[in-house]
Amino acid sequence: MNKISVSSNITYVPVFLTLRCQLNCSYCINGRSDNLVKSRVELPAKDWLNFLNNLDIPKNVPITLGGGEPTLYEEFYPLLKELKHPIDLLTNLQFDLCNFIENVSPEAMFSHDITGYKSIRISFHPKFMNIEDTVLVASVLQSYGFNVGIFSINFPHNTEYNLKLAEECRNSKIYFFIKDYLGYYDDHLFGHFKYVDSIKGKQDIKVSCKTNELIIGPEGNIYKCHRDLYLNEDSIGSIFDNNFKISSDYRDCNNYGECNPCDVKLKTNRFLEMGSCSVDIVKKRVDQVISWDQ
Repeated sequence: MNKISVSSNITYVPVFLTLRCQLNCSYCINGRSDNLVKSRVELPAKDWLNFLNNLDIPKNVPITLGGGEPTLYEEFYPLLKELKHPIDLLTNLQFDLCNFIENVSPEAMFSHDITGYKSIRISFHPKFMNIEDTVLVASVLQSYGFNVGIFSINFPHNTEYNLKLAEECRNSKIYFFIKDYLGYYDDHLFGHFKYVDSIKGKQDIKVSCKTNELIIGPEGNIYKCHRDLYLNEDSIGSIFDNNFKISSDYRDCNNYGECNPCDVKLKTNRFLEMGSCSVDIVKKRVDQVISWDQ
C-alpha cells in the first residue's frame, strides 16, 4: 500500500478497535442511543497495521486508541508491538497491569511537553471502579515511566467521588482532571456547545460539515462524525479502499439535530486547551452556503 496523506487540518486520529466495554455507565456518551451498534466486526491486527503504518500524519498527531475499551481488542498487544506511529490510549484501566507493563513500552506512547497532556487517559467511573485501586494502578504505571492522568465526569451523582478522587490523586501525585458531562439530565442540558441546537432532535434543515478528526470504526470504515460511527451509518470510506482520499472538504448531512455531543461540544482538546470544536457546520439554502447566524 502506498503512503496515505492526511490533510493538514486533521488534528486527531481516533481508532476504535472495538466498541465493547466491560462497564455499563448510565452517563456513557457512547451508550445513550438506543440504536448504538456495539456488536461489530473487529479487524485482525494485520489489517490495521497495513493501513496505520502507511498513514502519513504529522509528527505532533498521535494515533488514539479508544472504544469501548481498546484493551479488550483481542490483538491489542501484537498491534502495539508492530505499530510504527506513537499512540495515546483512552482506557477504563480494567486490564491486567502486569501484562500491560510487560507488553507495552512507554516509548511507544506519544509524548508532549505540555503539562496537561497525558498519553494514557484513564476514565474513572465510580459505579464500577474503586478510587484507591484506580489511583494505585495509575501510580504503578507512572513509576514505570508512563505518562498517566485520571479523568472523571462532572455527572451530578459523581460529585462526592470526584472530590475524594481529587484528594487521592493529589496525595499520590497523579494528574486529575474533571471533564464536562454532556447532554441532558433531569431536563437540564449539561456541557458547552458550539452548536447547541445540534443535539436537540432532528430538524428540517440542510447542513454541510467538516471535521478535524479522522474517525475509524472497528470494521475499518471511516466516518465524518461520532454519530455515524456509533450508529454504523453513512461511512465515507474504508481503510481497504486504496483510492480513498482523506480530505478536509465539507460534506452534506441530513441528520442535523442528532449530532453526538462529542462532535459539537466546546471542549478541552487532548492538550487541555479549552474552546476547540471537532466540527464546523454551515447551513445550506438552494445550493448556497450561508453563515450560521443568517
